Amino acid sequence: MTPPMHQIAAPAPGLGAIGARSTARFGDIDEQAAALQGWNQNYLQISRGRFDGTVQRLQLEGVGLFIEDLRQSVHQTGWVTPDVFALGVPLALDGDAQFCGQRADGHALHVFSGSGGFEFRSPQRHLMIGIEIDRALYQAHLAHALGDTPGQPAAERARLHATDPAVLNALRGFLVDLFRCAVPGAVHADAPASALLGRQVRTQLLDRMALALAPREPVDADEGRCATLAQRALVARATDFVAARLGEPPSVGELCEALGVSRRTLQSAFQRCWGMGPLAWLTTMRLNAARRRLKSAASVTEAATEFGFWHFGHFAADYQALFGECPSHTLRRHRAGHPAAH
Repeated sequence: MTPPMHQIAAPAPGLGAIGARSTARFGDIDEQAAALQGWNQNYLQISRGRFDGTVQRLQLEGVGLFIEDLRQSVHQTGWVTPDVFALGVPLALDGDAQFCGQRADGHALHVFSGSGGFEFRSPQRHLMIGIEIDRALYQAHLAHALGDTPGQPAAERARLHATDPAVLNALRGFLVDLFRCAVPGAVHADAPASALLGRQVRTQLLDRMALALAPREPVDADEGRCATLAQRALVARATDFVAARLGEPPSVGELCEALGVSRRTLQSAFQRCWGMGPLAWLTTMRLNAARRRLKSAASVTEAATEFGFWHFGHFAADYQALFGECPSHTLRRHRAGHPAAH
């Protein structure tokens, strides 16, 4: 389901500083429970043997991320403070596990937030990424995916949330890459470019979370039909809105709110007009902007990070898949004064 822990912690090639990763190791179960502040947890060790656990942390603006690694079976109870919305993305659940009375097999999101608290019996090998989102960000980007609106809030309770396996795996990969690319220890990178990249990364994460939380869309019986005039007009409005702010594009949720449409309506319009969903379309728009920027940029890193690309390997692969050449080739051609060469 995911690479071994030492591979997650290993550095990966990044294009820009996205934050600092801290790591704490615990030989005491109560100390590890207390390390997750705001969760009000109690841990009870079930399996026999010496306790060994770690917590890795990474902070984005308004979003806290951590990887919790437990090597004993633990019964966990607690409740998350209401000023955050908390999710868990399982990386490894090796053995019998139950979450809030449901069997947990690692193929569903764990929603920890809820007025009644949560209960989790973890297996002897437990590796999970926790996500803590400020309520304001939750309302702006994720609430609509769960049917929670300001006028009609959805009943919030801790539970397992089934999602599309491919979407869940993509979210896992994105989160693991974030930890791999983060710099260990303290980082003093408060330059505007670093802050901007952090916000872009956060928007990309929130979009992937919203997709994972949204109910599965039914198969479109009209798939393959041409877009209606209304759908073409909606996509044109979306294109104008995003083109004006490609350096810090909106999330899909913010785009829906700005256009006054539902996510399903926007998804259908883009699928009909472009043959892809709005999230893939946003990435395509950013790749095209990065290509244009490479014609005048001093480096690939400069062009890529300006439009929110932070993982070198993914950027290079996506760029080559779309344009048929690597970004460094584009840069060299224009430096050589042959912009028309192919």
